[in-house]
Amino acid sequence: MPESPEPGDRHASWLELFFDLVVVAAVHQLTHLLETEGDHGPDRQDMVLFVTLYLAIWLVWTTFTLYSNVLAERVRVRSMFLGMGGIAVMAASVPEVLADRANIFAVAYLVTSALGNGAFSRSGLVVLSWGAATRTAGLLPWIISFWVADPRWKLTLWIVGLAMTLYFSVLFGRGGSRQVVDRLNQQLARRTERSRQRRARAGGDVPGAPKLVVAQVDTAHLGERLGLFVIIVLGEGMLLLVDSWSQIDDWAPGGGKGWLLALAVVSGFALLITLWALNVRYAFAEAHPYSPSVVLPAHFLVVVTITTIAAGLGAVEGAPAEHLPASTNWLLCSGVSAFLLIVTLLSRATRRWALTAVAIALPIGAGALEPVVPASVIALVLTVAAAGQLWNLGKALASDA
Repeated sequence: MPESPEPGDRHASWLELFFDLVVVAAVHQLTHLLETEGDHGPDRQDMVLFVTLYLAIWLVWTTFTLYSNVLAERVRVRSMFLGMGGIAVMAASVPEVLADRANIFAVAYLVTSALGNGAFSRSGLVVLSWGAATRTAGLLPWIISFWVADPRWKLTLWIVGLAMTLYFSVLFGRGGSRQVVDRLNQQLARRTERSRQRRARAGGDVPGAPKLVVAQVDTAHLGERLGLFVIIVLGEGMLLLVDSWSQIDDWAPGGGKGWLLALAVVSGFALLITLWALNVRYAFAEAHPYSPSVVLPAHFLVVVTITTIAAGLGAVEGAPAEHLPASTNWLLCSGVSAFLLIVTLLSRATRRWALTAVAIALPIGAGALEPVVPASVIALVLTVAAAGQLWNLGKALASDA
């Protein structure tokens, strides 16, 4: 019977760091879905497509992340490289995914998901706290989508499949782990017995059914991998800022616009630094007391909000004295509010909730002022809200100690 490695004091391996590089390409492609030409921001379909593709890529990444986490030095390098290649194909399909690359994206998702599940199956380990990592769930709607021509219905089927996967991942194994594993082993034994009977009639032989055991997730190692993903997304945000700065033709415009430009540059840079500090201190950098079924959905929300914030900041840097498109404005402001809320909950602070409420509500208030306030001023308000909550959490946790 295979045994799950004991959690230890280990860090991300060179293989895992190399694997995570594919996330750089994926996030870069996904961010472009929120960029539009002219005065209009992303529409509803752009935003739904962004979240759907992001979730699909992230789910595949979590499967291979948990695989390398629980297998440690027994991880199969070939499986990791195949997973890396699958995510790369998904990322390359993003730009024209609803045109002529939809089936390519779907095939890459199905194949890469199956590869990750298969790698777990061969190990004899099962992760109860995130069921989709070790058992296939929600793939049928993706298969059906190959026979659907309308891009909107195809996207709808993908959403249904992802919703099924999330439901299964969060709720699977809520009962006692011993009962769940016993049930899985019984199902595996029945399948093996049917195969044995068919082989016996054909004169062959089938070995006995393998026994599944519960994998022990190394929470410290998982926290580090999740934190590295967040750093990658923040790096994409910094890349967008620098790219926007490089396209500025006049660094000293008249009529007071020079001050607004300087305000946008400083505020955008300071906001990303503050988000980094909030994440490292209170969110994803080390072990969590929560189950992966709680930590992983929170991680997805954090990286999505950072990506929407980065895309919004790119628009601010491009036109600091103008007004943001309505959808871009709300993605930026609501993204900051959601990020602050999630990080605050993960911090487990129990005091100073009045100031927390103000910090979380302030970006929404700034968003409501978009028709009359320049983009650079909105960026300043968001930075003040994030910095204020960074200070507030420090005081709240010091009071709890």
